[in-house]
Amino acid sequence: MRHDVSAVMKKHIEELFQILDQYGVTNARDFVQKSESDMVFQKAVLMCVGYIGELSKKLDEALKLQNPQINWRRLGTSRNIIFHDYDITDMGIVSTVVFRDVTALRAALSGC
Repeated sequence: MRHDVSAVMKKHIEELFQILDQYGVTNARDFVQKSESDMVFQKAVLMCVGYIGELSKKLDEALKLQNPQINWRRLGTSRNIIFHDYDITDMGIVSTVVFRDVTALRAALSGC
């Protein structure tokens, strides 16, 4: 059974923003501070971003062309770093992915 990539993506994006809301994280600085002090927060965010990065590779090319504000390469690469090179994961870079790319992706998918 093939999944609707956009629907699964929306689910993981909403989960990510629920985590951010639960911890009161609204900006990159708070994000980095929280991830340094709370391992559960950090791991939960990394899993969501990793899933989103993987799914972003499967999205329709038309959607990608319509949304050049999203750094699709950074989004997809984040998955590889999180799941394969986890020892070098930089939460400052992850915060950029979350607050720029995932936020923009969330807006782009809201019309789908």
